Amino acid sequence: MVPNVCAIGHRFVGLASRGLALTLPISAFGAMGSPQTISDLRILATSDVHMHITGWNPLRNDTSADRGMDMLALRIDAARRDAPGACVLLDNGDSLHGTSVGTTCATWPEHAVHPWPALLNSLDYDAVGLGNHDFDFGVPFLESIVAQTRAPTVCAGFASGSIENVAATTTVHRTVTCSDGTKRVLNIGITSVLPPQTALWNYRHLSGVIHFEEGVTAAQKAVVQLKQDGADVVIVLCHSGISAFNGNESENFAAVLAQEVKGIDALIMGHTHQLFPLPGGPQSVHGVPAVMPGFGAEALGVIDLRIKWDSHGWHVAQHKAALHTICPKDTPRSDIINLAAPAIAATNTALDVELAQTETGFHSYFSMLQSDVSGAMIARAMTRCIAGQVAGTALSEYPLIASVSPAALGGRAGPRNYVEVEPGIVRARDIATLIPHPNTIWAVTLQGADLWRWAERSAGYFAPEKCAQSRLVDPNVPSYNFDTLHGLEAVIDPFQPAKYDPFGRLIDTKAKRVLSLTYQGQPVDPKQPFLLAVTSYRGAGGGGFPDLPGDPHVLRTHVDLFSAVCDDVACAPMPAAATRSAWHFADAGRTRVTIETSPNARTHLHDITRFEPKVIKVNDAGFLELSVVL
Repeated sequence: MVPNVCAIGHRFVGLASRGLALTLPISAFGAMGSPQTISDLRILATSDVHMHITGWNPLRNDTSADRGMDMLALRIDAARRDAPGACVLLDNGDSLHGTSVGTTCATWPEHAVHPWPALLNSLDYDAVGLGNHDFDFGVPFLESIVAQTRAPTVCAGFASGSIENVAATTTVHRTVTCSDGTKRVLNIGITSVLPPQTALWNYRHLSGVIHFEEGVTAAQKAVVQLKQDGADVVIVLCHSGISAFNGNESENFAAVLAQEVKGIDALIMGHTHQLFPLPGGPQSVHGVPAVMPGFGAEALGVIDLRIKWDSHGWHVAQHKAALHTICPKDTPRSDIINLAAPAIAATNTALDVELAQTETGFHSYFSMLQSDVSGAMIARAMTRCIAGQVAGTALSEYPLIASVSPAALGGRAGPRNYVEVEPGIVRARDIATLIPHPNTIWAVTLQGADLWRWAERSAGYFAPEKCAQSRLVDPNVPSYNFDTLHGLEAVIDPFQPAKYDPFGRLIDTKAKRVLSLTYQGQPVDPKQPFLLAVTSYRGAGGGGFPDLPGDPHVLRTHVDLFSAVCDDVACAPMPAAATRSAWHFADAGRTRVTIETSPNARTHLHDITRFEPKVIKVNDAGFLELSVVL
């Protein structure tokens, strides 16, 4: 079968440009010279499904035909049917959270059947790895999922603590027919690693319970163990992507792992929601055949290994890798739709709850140009929560501000990843679009100098040059690391060198993009103390923001951010559409730059009149390109 391969957004991973030493695979299995005793192994892999069991989008209450396991299962069926030899089906984690369906299922009674393990069982998965988001609902919940899953769940990264019934490795056995007519047993060793930052990102669940070691170190130990246990072929489920920064401490260490850990025969990557391999491009990372099958069950990773038997055992002789993407014209599998139906019905009911009215509506189409109403709404709920927590204490005397990043601002999730709420009813579904992750509200005590650096870290979101068609936003920086400090006002010159790189590392001590930072009209004093409301993700170190204080300076509440915002908009007027932006650009001499946004933004261009927008085109990724004046 010829794989259905397509480029989705900007999420294909281009490796040659990153300076990695890559080995081009043999494009197709051909003659191998003298007669050999050979067989074939096909590896099928999913990753970052994020509870897209069907293509139903709970936030818009519509269905997308280009993602969902009910559609991808057809690709799995076909790839298994056409496998030239043995076949295994694996999942690389981040399955339990990502849509409101996952949140609904996390609150179900213990005895209820969760649709994800039911799906894994239905499709006969052979092994399952863990991703960072699989810990989002806590250890007992994850253990209940593992208990419902027939396939072994593996994770080699535990430095301390554990998950019941999760092992570092597993071995799957297949009897294969070789080219000489003999039948032999093939022992397929499988392990899984994830970013050690998972313990920080899920601090509220994992602090004092579980810690993870570096992914490369964990993989090295697991591969050695698999070889000792007799594995003929080793597959690593690596819930990590490829980073331009080749360091073990990076959350995206897949390339380092492929280069440094010997004995890996196939690598399944994930975490960054990108697509690998590119059509016609390298199919391996440092010589290791690899796939990364995107996000939301949009693609199936397929690695074909031709393996040779000799007196020393099995060896991989050739390989090829590809992505098989969903065909939107297919009819989804009804059995999988039925598995998800109860969860979808319960989720739809919860999200349909009416919370408030908005006279003006709000959207995130231009949040890269100015702060928006939705950010102000979240900031209000966060500061009200913290104000109540510190009332009557010395902290109540500190100026209280909030750090908010946009969750729906295009990027790797594509041109549908924006929020738009029409004038009228505001429902819980609208708030869920703004707050997709189960964070709680925290606060940290910082000084003014720390806030300057915080603002500089956020300003790394921009990367324009003073030339025609220059893009305003750095595509390597996710919007969830673009924080707006509500309560302050910043002036940003995006054309200045960045102080921090996309990973939050200091690269230029003298660089200055934030030209001014004021509080109530006065310059922020570097020594003035502030109380900054943040999400638990940010407060625990997520995103690599500078100057996060230690435990004595962190206030951790158990107040769920989504619930807090729902309660806030239900009992207080919505922020006005004319709310003053918390930041603006410095005068750039009428320099034009290009932004990407949703095609639906055409009807809202009057909101950015001062930027003198001009429509360029809808690009191949589906984004509307606009030229704007800074």
